[in-house]
Amino acid sequence: MAVIGIGVDLVDVARFERALHRTPALRDRLFAADERTRNGAELSARSLAGRFAAKEALIKALGDSW
Repeated sequence: MAVIGIGVDLVDVARFERALHRTPALRDRLFAADERTRNGAELSARSLAGRFAAKEALIKALGDSW
């Protein structure tokens, strides 16, 4: 397996939490149902922010958002 690229992303957790609070539908737009939960429990905004950063970094590493 070859390295395609490197992706790094940071998320301001407080800003991410405010965005989720202001726009509750954002959770559904950014994450699939199985990404929002762990062992049947809804993940915290802090955990979702980390997942969002990881997804953004992957997109950057692959070089395309499609």
